[in-house]
Amino acid sequence: MIYLDANIFVYAYFKPKKGKILPDKIQWCKKEAKEIIKKINEEENTYCISLIQISEVVNLLKNAMSWEDLQQFMMGLLSNKSIETVEISKLMYFNAVSKISEYNMDSNDISAYLLMKEKEINQIYTFDRHYDNLPEIKCLPELPEKFK
Repeated sequence: MIYLDANIFVYAYFKPKKGKILPDKIQWCKKEAKEIIKKINEEENTYCISLIQISEVVNLLKNAMSWEDLQQFMMGLLSNKSIETVEISKLMYFNAVSKISEYNMDSNDISAYLLMKEKEINQIYTFDRHYDNLPEIKCLPELPEKFK
């Protein structure tokens, strides 16, 4: 099982303003994100995402999509048979908040990490490099050296 971070969906679906040239790293992330979405849609594996990450996706894409497109996208995400959607308990989120200084990460990402540990998931699709500091977690896709 592979955990899904919100930024995979944001890179795949967020469209830059017309005429804006994106830096090479962002272009690479967008291309990789689209490949990951293709794998998810083709149900090549099993995946997990929490409602917290889904909420992040909605908050970031609501200005980039029409309400109808956002609704259709979210319905597809929530009904995808290869994705397990998980709720985070108040206690787990409280625990995540208490570890912000320890992990130097925000509570949403820490809650994802705690959920991954609970479900024995050791891989995450993400472009956030702070997960690299967690030795038992493998970040996918691997970032090319020129972007590190």
